[in-house]
Amino acid sequence: MLRMIDRAAEALAIIAFSVSSAFVCLNVLNRYLVLGLFRDLVKDFESLRPVYFAVRDLLSSVVVTADEVPGLLLVWVAFLGAYLAMRREGHIAFDMVLESLPKSGRRIVEGINTLLISGFLVMLGWQSVRMIRISGATEIETAEIGQGWFMLILPVAAVLMLIAVIHRFVGQKGQS
Repeated sequence: MLRMIDRAAEALAIIAFSVSSAFVCLNVLNRYLVLGLFRDLVKDFESLRPVYFAVRDLLSSVVVTADEVPGLLLVWVAFLGAYLAMRREGHIAFDMVLESLPKSGRRIVEGINTLLISGFLVMLGWQSVRMIRISGATEIETAEIGQGWFMLILPVAAVLMLIAVIHRFVGQKGQS
């Protein structure tokens, strides 16, 4: 079950990163080629003017969101990546002291660690749901998309990481 969740998280992170990259590329294309080179070319060749205006108008309706949406999608990539790193134990760990403890002491410290992380993730999930309820319907400045869609990753990631941290603790019990 967790492997399916991991694959779904990976796929969603890849999609968010791809869409973000596409928006950035589209923005660069519009800024440098259409508004730069093509505009300069139109100054010399008046016959291209209608084509220039058509391309500029077509891209400007999409590109207006190209500055804001990639940054908001980056939050999805970061939180999904944090979940995947937690599942693969890829976060930085300082466990020299932990390894020097006897098994019972190690288990106690791991339990405290799990409780602290779990408490933080529960608080993150709760507060993010409150935040979405308060300002989630507010649209982003450049498009008619509610901010809640971008904020949704916070409670989703909190739940995913809570599952991962509990799974890690329960899984370590069998290894001790």
